[in-house]
Amino acid sequence: MKNYRFAVLLLLHVFLFFYGSAQPNVLDSLKKEIGKNQKPDSFRIRAIVDYVVEALNNNTTDFLPYMDEIISISKKTNYRTGMQKGYMIGQIYYSDRGNYEKAFRYADSAFSFLKNDTTLMARVNLGHLYNNVAGDYGILGDYEKAIENYTASARIFEPMNHPFLSAVYSGLAEVYDKLNESSKAIEFDRKAIAIAEKSQNPRSLAIKLLNYSMRLINSKSYTAAAEVLKQAEPIVMKLGNTALLHQFYYNSANIAENNKDYFKAVSEYKSALVYARLNEDVHQETNVIDALSGCLIDMHKMEESRLYLDTLLLLANTHNLKPARRSAYVNLAKWYEENRDYKNANIYLQKTMQLGDSLISEESKEKIAGLEIGYNVEKKEKEINGLKEESNIKSLQILQKNTLNYILTGGACILLILSLLTYRNYRQKQKIQLQRIGELETQQQLTATEAVLKGEEQERTRLAKDLHDGLGGMLSGIKYSFNTMKGNIIMTPENNQAFERSMDMLDSSIKEMRRVAHNMMPEALVKFGLDTALNDYCNDINQSGALQVSYQSIGLENAKIEQTMAITIYRIVQELINNIMKHAAAKYTIVQVTKTNGQIAVTVEDDGKGFDTAVLKQSTGIGWYNIRNRVDFLKGKLDLRSEQGKGTSVLIELNLL
Repeated sequence: MKNYRFAVLLLLHVFLFFYGSAQPNVLDSLKKEIGKNQKPDSFRIRAIVDYVVEALNNNTTDFLPYMDEIISISKKTNYRTGMQKGYMIGQIYYSDRGNYEKAFRYADSAFSFLKNDTTLMARVNLGHLYNNVAGDYGILGDYEKAIENYTASARIFEPMNHPFLSAVYSGLAEVYDKLNESSKAIEFDRKAIAIAEKSQNPRSLAIKLLNYSMRLINSKSYTAAAEVLKQAEPIVMKLGNTALLHQFYYNSANIAENNKDYFKAVSEYKSALVYARLNEDVHQETNVIDALSGCLIDMHKMEESRLYLDTLLLLANTHNLKPARRSAYVNLAKWYEENRDYKNANIYLQKTMQLGDSLISEESKEKIAGLEIGYNVEKKEKEINGLKEESNIKSLQILQKNTLNYILTGGACILLILSLLTYRNYRQKQKIQLQRIGELETQQQLTATEAVLKGEEQERTRLAKDLHDGLGGMLSGIKYSFNTMKGNIIMTPENNQAFERSMDMLDSSIKEMRRVAHNMMPEALVKFGLDTALNDYCNDINQSGALQVSYQSIGLENAKIEQTMAITIYRIVQELINNIMKHAAAKYTIVQVTKTNGQIAVTVEDDGKGFDTAVLKQSTGIGWYNIRNRVDFLKGKLDLRSEQGKGTSVLIELNLL
């Protein structure tokens, strides 16, 4: 719990000049400004920095080219402020990716440009840099250096009464909490909250209150935690930020579970799970499912808890999350014990102990790696200083000796470079031509696939219409004629019985004809959209008794999806469910469709017998071939995971047309 919270705190507090939550339309506008300033000068640097600062709390994935460009332009134009900002962005970029050795190197470069700059902006940036470096040391477990850098940051911000001091104090509280100095941790938490209240920044205040409430929960001060959470609730609800909402409901569920209010706890955990999935954060998702499944076991809701436990184990195995896998083993042991299956309970307890030993070993390795990073950074600093002194002594001698060599070898080097450039140009042209040929072949395949799929859907629609309007009308007319005939003739009891049997067979034929027509082109899909059609389809499968299907959708309600894409997604799900019923010997299946940020993700998971995915390469069946063709047609990504005896998971990601 605490390791997870420390990472969340750092993520919420690491930023450059300004903290807030960027809106998509603001980011789009700032990106357009970068496009308007094409000239490599300080105006372009400012446009890039404005975008980076606004995007910082959302994502740092696309920062690398911007960071390199800022540093490159600043070096060419001798723009000192640009150098400061470029290296600071680099420190954040590499820190987010866990490359702390490189992050420290960029921080050193940023420090060298900031320390002798007496402007107010440089002092503020220096304070932010100390804070960011302190966060890195905190993650590496070097709490002494973390406190040293947080304190340096505080010394800069305290005389200014700067609102960012709230984040610095919150960081100190987290470090002292790690050191089990709870009184100091609470002292800095309260300072952080007081500054956040004074600055009138609701997002900052909400973060500090949620951090404080979680710290109180960890120390089992549940009553105090509930009071803090009550103070945070109206702010969090007004902001509507998914990360804050996830943390709020997660904290609230913890408190309710401790108070034995299991119904409220389950409800709050489920709300937290929705926001964890909206955040697309698998660590948040597994933490919530772990707590939720344990709570359901305590309520003796064994079937529902098992569904969540299977999902937790599937996520842990898919993403190789060992702590989540250990949590799943612990709860599965508890689940089997509650069901008096002591043999399986013992198996999962053994798995828990084995995985626990592995995690302790990995934690030790991580600490050693952190110490090695610190040692390497200090060692390289000493080497650089030594090389600088030595180079000053030898520079004149080397310059004299090498001048003649440069003149003699210069011509040969130029010829060699020209030859290499000519050869490289030739190879590049070849590569571009081959790439173009490959693109044309791919385009032809996609065009052919599109034609086949559209033709197939048109033919399905035509057949469905002919069956429903043509054959359906004829059969209904025959039934009406037979009913009229029956009223006008006198039949023996035997003939009457045969007539009723024929009428029943006619009714069955009409129902079967309507079912076939519905499968060819579901009426709900055309009238009400993809979400309703998939829900109806899954309900039909449930009612048939062939398979228990749980359908979940997030962000799909009232979503406008182009009809070709909607039909294709429906067919993919239909084909996957058919495959499960035919081959998987499964009892439960989860179908989840999520729409977020211009993307649709389709997940179909079952608890069947699983299979070797390599078999699909030699498969002659058309079912899987049709699924792949449809995904390729929509230019999507398909990920198939299966393990013998542990079910199958299919994840499909599609960009909206």
